[in-house]
Amino acid sequence: MKKINVPVEIKDLGEKFLTSDIWFVCADKSFKKVLRPKRYKNIERGEYLRELEKEIRMQFPYHEKDTSFLRSSMYHATNISRPDQILEREEYTYYFKLLPSEIKKSLFVYSSCNSKTYYLKGVQGLADVLKLWYADDADDKDIQVIIPFKVKPQYYIPELSKRIFYHGSNKRFNELKKNSYVTPYKEDAIKFAIPWSSEELLFKDEEMAVLGRPPAFLRFKRNVEIEDSNIFLYSVKGLKTIPTSSNSGHLYPWNRMTLEEASEENKSLKLERKILSWKKELSLNNVRKE
Repeated sequence: MKKINVPVEIKDLGEKFLTSDIWFVCADKSFKKVLRPKRYKNIERGEYLRELEKEIRMQFPYHEKDTSFLRSSMYHATNISRPDQILEREEYTYYFKLLPSEIKKSLFVYSSCNSKTYYLKGVQGLADVLKLWYADDADDKDIQVIIPFKVKPQYYIPELSKRIFYHGSNKRFNELKKNSYVTPYKEDAIKFAIPWSSEELLFKDEEMAVLGRPPAFLRFKRNVEIEDSNIFLYSVKGLKTIPTSSNSGHLYPWNRMTLEEASEENKSLKLERKILSWKKELSLNNVRKE
């Protein structure tokens, strides 16, 4: 299982896809190498949950009576585990995939404010709930995956207090002041350290702008000359942070501000890289001037 710092980036499944293309995601308050259904007695308000799961249990007549189920979301079709929601979570987030034989044993529950709740099992059930999802224009809809067996995650995002954030600067320092801007995305921290404005861009990246992030590709107008410089990329960990507004005034969970000072002395601040030329660095990756 690999630790990651930001949500997995995926493309829309489209009309034709393999079951191996689908990611499932769930949250938990603790670190676990294996996710497994819990016994009701070990769950807060477990007996109440047992009552709620009566209809679900009808789909699993041979499931152990005193054990609940593992609940997850389809990462491609969810309104409770979107990337912005994952970054706001305090707890751990786990990603995993299911084999066709495992999907066959799983139950897919489709709920929407526009329709009744559907309980559909197996591979065909998976296909049917996705059809319902894409045909439904409701904002309040979700697909929940009920799994009666244990799974091994492939990736996990740690709890918020253990996540790493990044800060870019054209200066070398050993202390980062309180109320400094940080982001979980390395590439964003580097771009934010460059003195550019949206008016200087040849093309605006609307998709990234909606997310409150800098463009994936910085393409400047011909008459724009921004001085080259060093960029120091710092990592920050173990600090309290809160979401903060972007320069557009919108609040995004990945744009964060530190509530404490970070320093190399207490190991909350670390110089990750010294980039000798941001122009060379980004031209190799994603900057093209036209």
